[in-house]
Amino acid sequence: MKKLPGAARSLKMDTKILRMSQFLGYFPIPVANNTSSTFLKKYVPIVLSLLFILFGFCNIVIFIWHARLDHVHYRAPESSQLLSSETFYFSLLLKGTVHIVTIVFVRLTIFSSRDELSLFYDEFNSLLEQFSQFSPTSENTTDETKFVSVSIRNRFESRLRIEFTAIVLLCLAFIVDMWEGHSSIPASASFSLFHAVIPSTLGYIQVIFPFQLAFFLNWYLEILSSLSTPPFTMLETRLKLYSLLSEHVYSFIRLFGTCLVIDMAHSITRIIICAYSVASFVSEPFPNMRGLLSDFFTVLVYLYLVFMICKKGSQLEIASGDFIKGYENAGKLCGVDHFSRSNPRLSRIWLDTDYFRVNLGLIPPIVGTLLTNLIVLIQFQRADKT
Repeated sequence: MKKLPGAARSLKMDTKILRMSQFLGYFPIPVANNTSSTFLKKYVPIVLSLLFILFGFCNIVIFIWHARLDHVHYRAPESSQLLSSETFYFSLLLKGTVHIVTIVFVRLTIFSSRDELSLFYDEFNSLLEQFSQFSPTSENTTDETKFVSVSIRNRFESRLRIEFTAIVLLCLAFIVDMWEGHSSIPASASFSLFHAVIPSTLGYIQVIFPFQLAFFLNWYLEILSSLSTPPFTMLETRLKLYSLLSEHVYSFIRLFGTCLVIDMAHSITRIIICAYSVASFVSEPFPNMRGLLSDFFTVLVYLYLVFMICKKGSQLEIASGDFIKGYENAGKLCGVDHFSRSNPRLSRIWLDTDYFRVNLGLIPPIVGTLLTNLIVLIQFQRADKT
């Protein structure tokens, strides 16, 4: 990435989400932005990613190995009508399969692209440094000590931190309740452990990945919002920063696009199956309230994660559109076409994957898909009972 002229300055940002993501195997490179990383800082993230990937593959083998035996057990006469249902059993197997495949695919894809991830992260830090040099805070600073170290506050950071903390605490509560609940039923311990507890635990851990994506998207939004602010440096510099930002968003999609699609498919699948479980529990004469509440709040969590990513895609489109409109208005006010001649025509920034464009326009078809599949599962459930 080409650098803009200006003095180098340090940039402070909250990287707790990236560090948590690194610990869980989704970010196999050092978070600290320096070239003198120690041996441990360099290789511990790689080892953590490999351990999670290996555990995922082992879980796939165990999952398949126990499937037939546990199917026979789960359809035993002493099982409840709901648990012995073919549709309910299939939904549990499908949910476990999706969890395991998703966590292995996402981690393995990112791990195999760690050199590209390292380059992406270096360019990301370079982009932020250049942004800080030309921000209003930097330009209004005259003190030499302040000039050396500039801290840019991301206006979206506080909300993301609150959302992250709330959802992580909810998922931890779900995991603890699930392990305690299933361990108290020795008769179905084998099925619970290998087809319900471990896969669902891995599924809850997967919630860190959307927040990893949101971390970068928030900084893109911060840069765009600042570029559209009138005091922000001269127009030509803004155009160059916008061009660099556009290139970096393209790199973001190229690196994370497929994983983003798989993660959204995972979230939608879990929403469908958990909503079906809620409907099934409600229809029982004596519903399992712990399971019902857990599945209900799981639906809400994953709905919010899908909405969060789609909303950020729409915010990027709107913010980039506002910047382009301001740029065109500035050119008209100047009465000259200097910037039009010296810069290519600006285009809006989109989160375009190979499969769909990520924005709030995805929500209606997603809701339609959820309702359609939920109705189909409920119909199959009724057929099982008859």
